[in-house]
Amino acid sequence: MSNEIIRFDNVNVSYGAIQALQGVSLSVEEGAIVALIGANGAGKTTLLNALTGVVPVKDGKIFLRGEDVTNMKSHHIAARKVAHVPEGRHIFAELTIEENLRIGAYTLHKDKAKIESLIEQNYELFPILAERRRQQGGTLSGGEQQMLAIARGLMMEPDVVLLDEPSLGIAPIVVESIFEFIVKINKMGKTIFLVEQNANLALETASYVYVLENGRIVNENKSEILLQDDSIRKAYLGI
Repeated sequence: MSNEIIRFDNVNVSYGAIQALQGVSLSVEEGAIVALIGANGAGKTTLLNALTGVVPVKDGKIFLRGEDVTNMKSHHIAARKVAHVPEGRHIFAELTIEENLRIGAYTLHKDKAKIESLIEQNYELFPILAERRRQQGGTLSGGEQQMLAIARGLMMEPDVVLLDEPSLGIAPIVVESIFEFIVKINKMGKTIFLVEQNANLALETASYVYVLENGRIVNENKSEILLQDDSIRKAYLGI
């Protein structure tokens, strides 16, 4: 891909004797929505965690805008305008929506005007959060918590948003709204790297898709081509 913002070159990650990623190579083009699909336990979360410095890379290289960021500490990756919205949301349940958002702005070094502006932008994007800004995060529904987790990620003004299983544990009717927000965020100029077990949604939303099985990339192509691929349809779409 031209104009790539993320690149994995032959990346291996192990947990003791278990090899979680095996020779993974992929790239994400700037401004795109790229998805990584695969069954539970395929290594999808490990791949994002390797990119953000949460788990160590054993072999291979990871590049961000051409810079080698392999095994760089997580806060240095974040400072390069990469927001990681983790699986399970991990919001602060005892804090209000607005307090959660302010914590998301930690990289802005107390630039108060910028922080207020970003809070208002997020409230425009997610009106339900604006309505409930004084409500504790733990009292929100799963879908609302996912919106809050995404909004908190956007508070650091990222260029790249890494989304790990945004549909997980959310009512189907709300999942559609979450994915509409993902498309909106992409149209705001953010590159989206989406890890998603719901292959149908991922293929409908992303322009390019990688398929991960047992730590290896086994297929990749434009989403419209993979949607017609019989092996993908059978394995992931139940068709």
